[in-house]
Amino acid sequence: MFMRRILINDDIIKLAEEYAEHLFENRSKNFKTPCELLIQLSKDLKNNGQLSYERYVNKIILFFPHILTLKYDEFIDYTNKHFSNLTEDELHAKIPGCKGKSFYKAVINAMRYNDVQKTEIRPYMKRMGLNTCVYCNASYAVATDDRKATFQVDHYLPKSKYPFLCISFFNLYPTCMHCNQIKSKETTYNFCLYTKDSKELNPFKFSIDDKSIIKYMLFNNADLLKVNLKSDKPTKEAEDHFKSFHLGGLYPQFSDEIEEIVWKAKIYNESYRNQLLAAYNKKFPFNMYAFKRFYLGFYPDAKDVHKRPLTLLKQSIAKEMGLE
Repeated sequence: MFMRRILINDDIIKLAEEYAEHLFENRSKNFKTPCELLIQLSKDLKNNGQLSYERYVNKIILFFPHILTLKYDEFIDYTNKHFSNLTEDELHAKIPGCKGKSFYKAVINAMRYNDVQKTEIRPYMKRMGLNTCVYCNASYAVATDDRKATFQVDHYLPKSKYPFLCISFFNLYPTCMHCNQIKSKETTYNFCLYTKDSKELNPFKFSIDDKSIIKYMLFNNADLLKVNLKSDKPTKEAEDHFKSFHLGGLYPQFSDEIEEIVWKAKIYNESYRNQLLAAYNKKFPFNMYAFKRFYLGFYPDAKDVHKRPLTLLKQSIAKEMGLE
């Protein structure tokens, strides 16, 4: 359920460029930028004779503006071309010049990843309508930190292996804490949020089991309603996604949400919807999109899947049951 991919178009590219241009803008005079911290890290590494590590950091400084807007399909080639001089073990090594930290953590700290996660990336995610976890679509991408609500962010390519990409725009995904922990520790499956192909925007959809609807109507028990995650393409991606993020155990908890869609499908037939529109149109100048959102109780357009939890589930089931 992943839900839905984002098409990389001119608007998204401009947003990434805006993020890079205004990163840490309007900070205090004493605030040290990522480049300033990276320069200091480079000096510390050089003074301690860690020349291969120094070269890695110097390349981040040299390519910093481009790294911020590097696209997802350029990550691996860019790594192989510019950042392949250190092995994973070397990235994780604690070396002189890193103040007791492993090298990759020193890089992440210098690039101010924590500040990016907490403050810098959130406005841009919101402008793209990314308010929910892109892996489960069941929770808002918000966590609590020191009594404040903060944006939970995951990486498409892990920062432990690709520290130079830790604040790259297209490598940052909003996620809930549950899915973030699963992806970090358990799964080798990797979902790509972005695409350049408009035909790949909706890789998954939910489908309700017809027999479960019959059982529900007979016994009036919402727990009997069953849904499956499907893909239009004959691949294992939907199955892998469902298993990797434990959605099979998660989505049965929302049977009451599915039940409400079944109710609406039975009650809000076309005739009744036209009556509602006529009755309320004078008081509320609805356009059809707003009217659909009113009677459905969720965003009806596929592009809005990430705005609110469970939207993909509701859209899929409503469409399948003719509630449009």
